[in-house]
Amino acid sequence: MTKRVEIPTISMIGLLALSIIFGWFRYGYGLLFTEFSATFDLSASLLGVISSMTFITFMAGALMVILLVSKFGARPMILGGIFAASTGLLIAALTDSWLIFAAACLLAGFSPGLTWSSFSKSVTQHVEERVQERTLAIISTGSSVGLIFISLLYLLLNGDWRIIWGGGAVFGYFILIWAWRSVPEKNAETIGSPIKMADLRPLFTKEANPFYIASFLFGVTEATYWTYAADFVQENFSITNANAVFFLITGMAGLAGLCAGDIISRLGMRMSFIVTILIYSLSIAVLYLFQGWILVCISGALFGASFMLYAAYLPIWSAKVFPNIPAQGFSICIVILNVGAVIGPAVFGWILAYSPYELIFLLLGIVGCLKVFALPVTEKA
Repeated sequence: MTKRVEIPTISMIGLLALSIIFGWFRYGYGLLFTEFSATFDLSASLLGVISSMTFITFMAGALMVILLVSKFGARPMILGGIFAASTGLLIAALTDSWLIFAAACLLAGFSPGLTWSSFSKSVTQHVEERVQERTLAIISTGSSVGLIFISLLYLLLNGDWRIIWGGGAVFGYFILIWAWRSVPEKNAETIGSPIKMADLRPLFTKEANPFYIASFLFGVTEATYWTYAADFVQENFSITNANAVFFLITGMAGLAGLCAGDIISRLGMRMSFIVTILIYSLSIAVLYLFQGWILVCISGALFGASFMLYAAYLPIWSAKVFPNIPAQGFSICIVILNVGAVIGPAVFGWILAYSPYELIFLLLGIVGCLKVFALPVTEKA
């Protein structure tokens, strides 16, 4: 008799929410970069500034979770994040003003910080421990699912970004209604006062340092890769909508993140992390030597799979290192990750002014390998 696989409702809500928040908005911004530039007559540098500012609101959302989730619970953070993403996408799709467009992107920028770690908190409180890792892995894979759908829409609609983002907003509001009805309220026994400094003491232990280092390096490498990989593809290949095809392949491979919980159960956290890091780094560095279309697609597939596994490991790792304050711990991770995400593209963009893309990818691969020195302290952590 086949054992029934349990999929809690919160996992499906989280998957769909992150598909909009990350797939449609965060990754969609890079995919639709050229369309934004043509519509609003904006330079690449100004669009880059808007993108960087959304990482600041991303961090602001994560800090709000640290300060407020203990008092109000994860539910308001989740609902607020989905609302911010949906409303930001809708306003951006309807406006003809680049200033309003920028403000809408900043509003949507709050959503990843508000929701990603809050889902971790909700899962820890309301899902049975034996299925928590699977649930967190499913939620994290939502960004990959969103990337697949927005890439397909891009190809079907020939890059009509207003329909793509407007449709994402409508879908987001439906997810918001489902979340409003289904995401559980805060447990009565956990209602308490706002978070105190003493409660945050576990955030500053030695066991947390590898988690922070891994988060920072992840931010540096993933943000830089996402920023420049599509442009590299467009620059080197004449294939129609090569950027969307590349993102589609990357997103489909990212579904491997669904297996994160099961991989950890079989190999343990440390070994799973080491294997993921090596594949992740190799997928980037291989572009230094090979730029053929097939090999570039293989690089994207390997990156998508290892990227989503890595992203799925972070909330799982956070829940193990900070079992009593998972949302706060993961929010700190998000803040540190975004510091890396702001620094990485800027630094490597400066290097790019003097070097070809190939060298950038080699350096990124080397930086990625440094994560092997930031492993979980114990097999359980």
